[in-house]
Amino acid sequence: MDSAGPLTLVGHYIKRFYCKVLKTSTKKIVDSYCTSISSHLVERNTTVMKFLILLAIAVCSLQGGLAFKIAAFNIERFDSPKVEDTTVLNLLIQILRRYELIAVQEVMNSNDSAIKRLVQELNLATGLPYNLLISDHLGRGSYREKYVYIYREDILKPTEWYHYDDGCENCGTDSFLREPFVARFTSLTTELKDFVLATIHTSPDYAMLEVDALYDVWEDAKQRLRTENILILGDFNSDCSYVSSRHWPMIRLRQDKNLQWLIGEGADTTVSTNNNCAYDRFVVSGTGLKNAVIPGTARPFNLQVEYGLTYAEAKAASDHYPIELELRKDGLYNGQRFAISASVGISGGLSLNGVCNCVGVDFASCNGRCGAYSKNFPCSCNASCTTYGDCCANYLPYCKP
Repeated sequence: MDSAGPLTLVGHYIKRFYCKVLKTSTKKIVDSYCTSISSHLVERNTTVMKFLILLAIAVCSLQGGLAFKIAAFNIERFDSPKVEDTTVLNLLIQILRRYELIAVQEVMNSNDSAIKRLVQELNLATGLPYNLLISDHLGRGSYREKYVYIYREDILKPTEWYHYDDGCENCGTDSFLREPFVARFTSLTTELKDFVLATIHTSPDYAMLEVDALYDVWEDAKQRLRTENILILGDFNSDCSYVSSRHWPMIRLRQDKNLQWLIGEGADTTVSTNNNCAYDRFVVSGTGLKNAVIPGTARPFNLQVEYGLTYAEAKAASDHYPIELELRKDGLYNGQRFAISASVGISGGLSLNGVCNCVGVDFASCNGRCGAYSKNFPCSCNASCTTYGDCCANYLPYCKP
């Protein structure tokens, strides 16, 4: 190869570069080939080679467009202080810019000013048009959270979205503390052009029950949206003390062979040095979406290792790592772009049903209402439900006046 002329040499490397990248779309391969090109060319100090070095660098600069990455990220208690702290804000931008589509959990800000500011700063830093789809303020009592989808608006378009109807909160017949937020996206740059995401942040106290109930969310989405290509993602709290190996046989979402779990129990999705827990998960269904996910790309993104951060620096952003995966890009993509909105922020608070009533509900008993809350109950059922196996018991005798 050393005897080859400079043009032949660069052509050889660029051909190998594109063949590898288009087959894998992984950043490691891209980086290794870019490094190979640059190091080999730098050895030849001629005017022609200097020009070709610039050409090679230009080719390598395209690598950001060679991957389509989706992430789920629980940004611990995200609110105004995290965007007012420049160091934390810059770290969050550094993380989010890696992705085309991010499902964010634990957004606390009720008026959306903090999360909108984050996306505006992300747009300024990247020069790319990100937008966000925002859920209702979800939860029981005074503590509430929002889900947010942050997405590249020029290549992605949300076409349908809703909160999963899990029953009546006031009647104590609902299944989730924070109902999953489901959104359908059309994508211009991926092989798979249409897919659905359903994001969740389960209650740690009822994680087993809520992860099991995600099966109903999946079934409902398949029927409602007429697609099998669904990715359930977020903070499942599905490991360590919240969900253990003895619970998995009782969880339908885990037992159905049509569903593939992409983050295993051996993964650590938390910043903490005191545990090794796979709380955050991807669960995928549908032949199209399963084939679209590039094997081996689903993983936690360890901020401390990747960015050389201390525990305190990483924890300032969140107590969770983002989890990520890559979808195959469309090799025939023609450069089409969606129109860009004049402002950021789309309210996704669409309720599918009207105000529920409690006809037939027995408010004299807490039977079967683990985690439910209503001012009509004779007691706080969620305060009494302490173990997973007891959620069908009648807790009325244990309730305090």
